[in-house]
Amino acid sequence: MSSAERSLIGSVFERKTSTAQSLPSPRFAKTPGSGFPAVQHRSKSAFARAKEEERGSSNVRPTTVPLVIPARPVEQPQSRDLEVDSHTADDAIRQQISEENERRVANMTEEERETERREVLEQLGSGAGDLLERVRAARSRKTTKAPAIAEVILVQNEQAPEVSREIPIVSSLPGLAIRRNLSRVKSLEDFGKRAPPILVKSSTRPSSPSKAGRQLRFAALTPADVYVYESAPVSPKRKALALPPPPDAPDSSIVSLGTFKENGLPRKRPLSPTTHKGNDRPVQKITNDRSEPEEGTPEYIRRRYFPNAPADNPSVSWMKPSSSNSEPVLLRFDLTGAPIPAEISATLPFHLGLHHHADGDHAGYTLDDIFFLSRSTVPAQRTTMLNILIGIARRLGMQARDPHYADRISELQGKEEELRKRIITAGLSAMNEKGGVGVRAIEVVWECIVGWNALFDAERAELDLAPAIMSVLQVPDFLTQATELFEQASLPPESLAQLLSIIYRLSQESNTIAESIVKTPRLLSVLIQTFLLTPIPPPSDTPLPNPVALRCLTVLASSSRTNAMALCEPADALLRFITMLPPTSPFPESLATNLLIETLRLYATLASYGLYSHIATSAASYFASLFIYIVSSNSRPLKVAWAGLVEAWIVCATDPHHTTPPHDILWSQVTSWGWGAEVLQFRQGITEGEAEVWATIWSASSAWLEGARVNGIRGGEGERAETLNTIQDGFIKGVEHSVVTASLEALRAELAQIHDTPQPERCQRLQRIGMHARVLSSVVRLWLACTSIANTDANTTAPLGTPPFNLPFTELSSFCAFVVSHSLWSLVTGVEQAACKHLATFLAYFHRLSRHIPGTSPDLWVAQGVAILERQLPGEEEHAFQILGAILAILTPQFLGAMAPPSIWEKGGWSVIKPFLDYAIRPNREVYIAPSDVTPESIMRCTTLRLPSSSSLPSVPDEHRLTGLPLPRVWLTSPIDHLLRSGSSPVFKALPSSWDASEVDIVRTSLLLAKAAQEIVVRYNLSQFALKRSEMVFACMKVFMLEHGQQQEYPSSATGDEEEVFRDLTVWKLMSDLLAPFTLGATSTSSPSSKLPDIDLEQASLPFLGSGTPFYQFYTDFLALYDAISFSHPIFASLLLPPLALTYPIDYRRILWADFAHVLRTVRTPVDQVIAGDLKDFLYPVEKGEMIGKYVGPLLQGSVDGFLCLVAVHHVACNIWPDLRSEEVGAEQEDVAKKLLKLVVEKGDGRVVREVLRYRQVREETVVYPPACFETSGEWIADRAKFAQQALGSELHERLQGVFYGP
Repeated sequence: MSSAERSLIGSVFERKTSTAQSLPSPRFAKTPGSGFPAVQHRSKSAFARAKEEERGSSNVRPTTVPLVIPARPVEQPQSRDLEVDSHTADDAIRQQISEENERRVANMTEEERETERREVLEQLGSGAGDLLERVRAARSRKTTKAPAIAEVILVQNEQAPEVSREIPIVSSLPGLAIRRNLSRVKSLEDFGKRAPPILVKSSTRPSSPSKAGRQLRFAALTPADVYVYESAPVSPKRKALALPPPPDAPDSSIVSLGTFKENGLPRKRPLSPTTHKGNDRPVQKITNDRSEPEEGTPEYIRRRYFPNAPADNPSVSWMKPSSSNSEPVLLRFDLTGAPIPAEISATLPFHLGLHHHADGDHAGYTLDDIFFLSRSTVPAQRTTMLNILIGIARRLGMQARDPHYADRISELQGKEEELRKRIITAGLSAMNEKGGVGVRAIEVVWECIVGWNALFDAERAELDLAPAIMSVLQVPDFLTQATELFEQASLPPESLAQLLSIIYRLSQESNTIAESIVKTPRLLSVLIQTFLLTPIPPPSDTPLPNPVALRCLTVLASSSRTNAMALCEPADALLRFITMLPPTSPFPESLATNLLIETLRLYATLASYGLYSHIATSAASYFASLFIYIVSSNSRPLKVAWAGLVEAWIVCATDPHHTTPPHDILWSQVTSWGWGAEVLQFRQGITEGEAEVWATIWSASSAWLEGARVNGIRGGEGERAETLNTIQDGFIKGVEHSVVTASLEALRAELAQIHDTPQPERCQRLQRIGMHARVLSSVVRLWLACTSIANTDANTTAPLGTPPFNLPFTELSSFCAFVVSHSLWSLVTGVEQAACKHLATFLAYFHRLSRHIPGTSPDLWVAQGVAILERQLPGEEEHAFQILGAILAILTPQFLGAMAPPSIWEKGGWSVIKPFLDYAIRPNREVYIAPSDVTPESIMRCTTLRLPSSSSLPSVPDEHRLTGLPLPRVWLTSPIDHLLRSGSSPVFKALPSSWDASEVDIVRTSLLLAKAAQEIVVRYNLSQFALKRSEMVFACMKVFMLEHGQQQEYPSSATGDEEEVFRDLTVWKLMSDLLAPFTLGATSTSSPSSKLPDIDLEQASLPFLGSGTPFYQFYTDFLALYDAISFSHPIFASLLLPPLALTYPIDYRRILWADFAHVLRTVRTPVDQVIAGDLKDFLYPVEKGEMIGKYVGPLLQGSVDGFLCLVAVHHVACNIWPDLRSEEVGAEQEDVAKKLLKLVVEKGDGRVVREVLRYRQVREETVVYPPACFETSGEWIADRAKFAQQALGSELHERLQGVFYGP
């Protein structure tokens, strides 16, 4: 052996192989005898555990250098020659194959060549030509390359496993590729060979290839496959650049995300097949099982990593691609929360980042994916998912608010609230996280609470828009969590502002939540410290004060008196925004102005409770300087806020005993400060377009004059004269006159368009209505304050004289008639009532003014009062009491005349029912809602400034109701309701000791008031304020349901000294008068009341019975009571009939005609005395089935008369005679008709037989009343006679000739 050979061979060593069988893994080498593996402690890394196990195993790697033993060299005498010969042999074989292929191709027909070409393309793809060209070029280069040293090649080939060479094929599709992976196929040499499984170990060489066998493969890319993006921002403060917009010229290589416009409601939808155009041909997969599958495909993975698993093994089914053409595709979203259409989700490229989820076939994330990944432990992934939820919540909120939203998600239509709960839950669970996760979580909660609903003017009303979300939010826990986040001060300023907006929105939701905010420990103090008490001068890195915090404090104060008292202490610190006027403030002037406005509004809110008015004295010099600045300012909201604060402080000074604490501000101080003159000075420079400023000026001047009337010299004559000298000319031809006229025209225009206003614009229109209504209410209030008459009710005898100043009285009167009958009142509920509250206040002030307009008669004033009283909204209870007192004062015995029995006035007149009527207006004495205009009474008694939500305004007035306004139409008969529930009525428990009246007195007075009001409002065409037919019927039913056994002044000889209330002659007379306009007889005479629109009794009874007691149960008790005590009382009997109309369920007719059939003979109500709007309601549609038998029995027995007889005859005759039927009947029904006729003829008396045979009605014509309906004649008589002959035979037919053809 030469030295050269030793140096070459001596560097290669062969390791000694162990004869023991190697285990799959040494991890369980130390398995205990119990059969269970040892406990793996996670405190050690996997690498450390592997090193320990290796040291403990038998095949430990030697640490010493092994001895070098020379080995015999392997003789390879023909290595180079064999290689050369093998290359030559291969070339010869290739040449032979090539020649055979050429001959074979030459002998083929054109069809065979095309078939083979298609097969090649199916196997190799569309790039087969390029592939063959590259293979040919590589082969030619290989043949020209000089052969390497044989020994080196031999060693390398022994060390390297067989690696099939792969040649990448790039799809020739233009632009973005439509497949997820670039197609790859094997080279021609290795095509069809099976890849060696990596789990099969070689016995001669290591399983992993050596460095010499490793190869790098590069895809043949084209410029169209390269995507260029903007660089990521180098700093979080730098705004990330978006992708460039698409070019103006159309480019087919750009894939658009499109607009999602599918209209299906289901959450899933099938994927429509993609149509390939032009060169966009789909790349076909190789279907030959003997060929090598494409790398990366499920079959390739199975063969490579699971060679022993069959193809249909369920354990590897997760690798199989989903059948996108047959299975439905879930709704998916991109990273901004926008929905991805199903047509595009399968074609989007990878670079959009939308394939990082379990399902790799379609781009985007499903809702389940998003909610699952939003709980991820990877912060970046969780942040991304929360960002998607932000976009989804924003879109859902917009489509929930606007039904015409263009980008609505149709699959989620109707599921907005359900998803809103899930989204906000995901945000709440991540709020305490650090970094971007917590920031995005706060934004998610903000989007679900603040961004979901458009904010309304909620300082004067509870929103109550999301009670379900509030339950999910767990408000006390959320407030505690928010307090901790504020105290940590680790969030960016934007997130802190969003968290503040959430607290502000929660304070608007309800008074209960507002109280929870105030009671949360440290929350108010940290809010004020973080957002208001910022350093002065402000450092460059410190956020500026936030006016939203002041708005939040104002809402909290307006929610309850308790909250307002809690805010009085921190209110001192807010004086900083008043002492530093905007021109000298260290903050930007616009921000300083907003802070000043919000501070003044907060002080005005506190003054509405009579609180914190001492600040006017403590900081008098600062407020004097503020007034000088405001006069020269152009800020309209600032002037409005200042005038509102002055008005509230003037009212506090009017009666210092009502402030808290008393004498907090005095009238003498107000006079010395000259606020009355300052308010009038505000008029200078205000134009016609600043209507809201004029409204606040007139309100403040009215408060000044009302206070001067109480505290001024000679009832404030000097103050009134000074004011009139200043304003009179303006109302004649000046700006004031133009403002009033413009507001009247604007209100008419806004009210005319309210019905056609879409919901997103409805709030703004209602706010404009409220603003213009405040202009009118304040000017009418000023007009009343300028009069010398303190009391303008009906008892006033002092002449008015000349009006204080001119107003368009005719236009105001006609506008009031238009407003009071407008349908707006039935449209607004809850928070929308806050905007209409000034409209109700204007009506109340106009009612006081109307008494002084020439031509206003007392009965017209009563009609106006009844209508306006029912339009008053919560908070206007004082106006309602004043209007009610004026109405009752007008309705004297002289005014009513013979309508009022003397016995009513002998018992006290209206004072008998006045406590019950007052209770209807204010049922809860513990709740006092502040009116639109602050009064000395309201600052002492009001408990809240906000209107209750619509959910807290049930239709039943009881002790649990917060307010009785707006009054229902049946409020005049409410005393009878208390009689029926006298045991639990709070009015009876609180009656004064001087009150002494019986049930009969209460019923008499209530019915008299209802009768007087009913006649007056109908007379002046205000019929919508009159009781409807069903409401009047149910009111009289309640009278009959009262307990009997009352001691009467006039005992009845029939029943003794004690008799029921309904037997009282006055009660009887009043009920007859109330029901008479609603009878069929009144309908025929065109009575105004009979033409009123009606509702059914089930609906009319809801205010009294509630939803828990059905009217059918009440009717059953009423019928049983009639059976027991009625003694055929005619009114009692007539009240049994309205539910027998065919518009009611059959149960009402069945219980009277079957269960109480014995009382039918006592019901003798004539047809014209039936309480109904149309007799057809009882006749059509014609009864069939069981009710016909119930009609026939009493009819043949002669136990029905009058109206009931007509109903029975009608339905029986319509089931017999063909000319009365509305439809053709079969043979079976014809046979039933004949049997029914035979029964009537054989069992009935002469009158019944004649009425059944001669009864005639035409459904399409006017109903003919008896007896005319039995006396008509025509061709139908001959038809009936013929039918009777067929049914009865000749003998009976002859006996009936006289009935058919007689007189």
